[in-house]
Amino acid sequence: MKRHILSAALSALLALSLAACDQAPEPTATPEPTALAAPTATPEGLVDPVLSSQSFAETFTADDGTVVLTVSYTLPDFSNKGSSAVLREIASWYTAEGEGLLENARTRADESVSDYELSKSEGYTFSPVLEEITSEMTYQSEGVLSFRREFYAGSVGAAHPTVLCMSEQFSRTDGHKLTFSECVTDGLTAASQACDYLTAHGTVGELVASGALSAAGVEAAFQPDHFYLTDEGFVFWFQPGELSGVPGNSPIETVVPYSALEELLQPWIV
Repeated sequence: MKRHILSAALSALLALSLAACDQAPEPTATPEPTALAAPTATPEGLVDPVLSSQSFAETFTADDGTVVLTVSYTLPDFSNKGSSAVLREIASWYTAEGEGLLENARTRADESVSDYELSKSEGYTFSPVLEEITSEMTYQSEGVLSFRREFYAGSVGAAHPTVLCMSEQFSRTDGHKLTFSECVTDGLTAASQACDYLTAHGTVGELVASGALSAAGVEAAFQPDHFYLTDEGFVFWFQPGELSGVPGNSPIETVVPYSALEELLQPWIV
């Protein structure tokens, strides 16, 4: 902002100088201003992350004190982020994510209170809801940090809670969140090759081979940005219910090895 203000001020002064020259009987040549070299940012040296965590937790109750919803979200943080702007950027992303999750939980808490009051008035047993998020760093290279999160939600004591997967990749250059297309040289081709591999290998391939799932069903549900990285390759995941005809309440994951996309990988991935 200071640079823009300074440039505007210099332009205004230059315009005034030229106007004054036009009014003078014998204008004199105005020397060309010396161009100042724009400052260039010095790339940050690679700082190895020291993983820690940040917690976002809250318990919500009805007016009579009955617990209706408990949430506990544990997201990535770094104990050495003070020495790295990149790590601070990633940690800030997760801080905003955690705050957003809590805000969403507060909205749903009102619904849980309503459910409790209805159950109480109708004589039904009410079970409070528990939500948890755990996080892990699954991979790091000179160019990327990859994280996997698992979301658990269910009534307290329920036998079959719902489990969802979430994941993020971040650039170690500036800390921005990476898409699949940024990890390869040709996003469309790489996504097509990854999907083809999924239909013939791993858990997804087994479902296709058994007839429980069609290749067309995999293609329809496949989302390239639903992945995280490991030493073996890209792990693509499908949420419960995304693969048509496949029952379950947990994610389905399949690894696409780096070798399957070798010619399309950005060099900093491995």
